[in-house]
Amino acid sequence: MKTILRLMFVSVMLLSSLRIFADTADDVYQEAVSTYENYEFEDALVGFLKLEFQGIINADLFYNIGNCNFRLNKIGLSILYYKKALKADPEHSESNRNLKYALTFTKDKQTNEENDAVSTFWRKIKTKLYLNTTALILLIIGFFIVLLVNTAILKFRGREKTGLNFAITIGVILFLVFGLIGYLNLQDYYNTNQAVLIQKTAIAYSGPGSEFTRQFTIHEGMIFDIEKQENDWSLIKLSNGLGGWIKTELFEKIKFVKL
Repeated sequence: MKTILRLMFVSVMLLSSLRIFADTADDVYQEAVSTYENYEFEDALVGFLKLEFQGIINADLFYNIGNCNFRLNKIGLSILYYKKALKADPEHSESNRNLKYALTFTKDKQTNEENDAVSTFWRKIKTKLYLNTTALILLIIGFFIVLLVNTAILKFRGREKTGLNFAITIGVILFLVFGLIGYLNLQDYYNTNQAVLIQKTAIAYSGPGSEFTRQFTIHEGMIFDIEKQENDWSLIKLSNGLGGWIKTELFEKIKFVKL
């Protein structure tokens, strides 16, 4: 009995702590929004970044960080955070609109569209079946599978149940399909091979070092994929297929802070 009461006490204290944390975070957020509206973009950025460093993943938060950086003429960082916002919520229309606008300020002209059919199809799947939606679908399918199995065991014991077996099989297949989609979305949610150049320029070389042949030069705000990392160098690939090695310190990955 004492153990149960202790567990209940700890649970209540934990919930209270979470409530206090949420209230505190909301206060910091609202203060940063107010500061931004007063055109104090540096101070607003400090407030928003404080929330990100606490591990908060929120599209509106990243959108506001992107806006602060854009106002401070940090185009690369603004693009980075608009991309983060869309990673947190692919249907965040404000971030999508501002990202397209920010890209017009980059020296290397680029778009935010997926070119190949596979990428476009997968992007649409992720948008329609993002983590929360996929989790809900899995919960519903799992519930019906359990219900059908219990029905087969309790109501149809020793009787023909071809229809039930077929329904259970379909349910399991759907569960596995949506489970795979959810797993891939979760992997993409926390991990990425995509990055944004945040420095003014970067020279790409044919190998991991400045002693190799120069390949091309890219500029702030360029979005690219990371193929490989070796010491302080990274092999990147541009959307047009060009590849080369640049210093890792020149870019930031489009990923979330993990505590």
